Amino acid sequence: MNLTQTSNPAVAVATRQAGSFNFGGTEAAATISGSTTKSLVYILITLVVGYFSMAYALNGYISNGALIGSCLVAFIVALVTIFKPQFAPVTGPIYAVTEGVALGMLSGIFEYQYPGIVVTAVMSTFVVVMVMLVLWKFKLIVPTQRFRSIVVGATAAICVLYLLNFIFMLFGSALLPSSGPLSIAISLVVCLIAALNLVLDFEAIQSAVDQGLPKYFEAFNAFSLLVTICWLYIEILKLLAKRED
Repeated sequence: MNLTQTSNPAVAVATRQAGSFNFGGTEAAATISGSTTKSLVYILITLVVGYFSMAYALNGYISNGALIGSCLVAFIVALVTIFKPQFAPVTGPIYAVTEGVALGMLSGIFEYQYPGIVVTAVMSTFVVVMVMLVLWKFKLIVPTQRFRSIVVGATAAICVLYLLNFIFMLFGSALLPSSGPLSIAISLVVCLIAALNLVLDFEAIQSAVDQGLPKYFEAFNAFSLLVTICWLYIEILKLLAKRED
């Protein structure tokens, strides 16, 4: 598999290192078990920090500064990790913490408006991740070149669309509807694309391991998967909120 064929920029970086020799031997190479363990640790960190962050928000301490600040720090840490994968053992946990703060604050806002929505969103995200993992593992979804091209192109289109919508909002308008059948349909499509990105992530992580990339790619792989899972959770949360309206 060509590692560049993933819309997750974190995983795509692996291509630039695939030709490097692993002078440390097989014991110094990334493994599936190591990547899995670190993925679970990062997810657990995000969940725990997110829980306390949400509890803090629900107690009347919702802070726009904390939300924006944590998002900004998470974005910067993500960029550093993407372009310097060797820093992942340090930046990965930092990203999990900052993302947990941001998601916790955001979840608190949604939970205050729609009681019970966060538990549903978390469970839905877990189910989607497990389903996509099974579909990939048993080759029920095979990431062909055409499949990758479609998912990568769709993800790029979503990014552009969200950016344009943000610009419109700065001028007091909106490009995308915030409620109604069309808004729900758009959210469903975005959730589907986010879920399909998981297949590309699983495949790219497997390829990185098969190529014997350095040990720090276990942390890098865990970080890259967390990025997609957090995106999926946000989209599911937004979709559930629209259905409540």
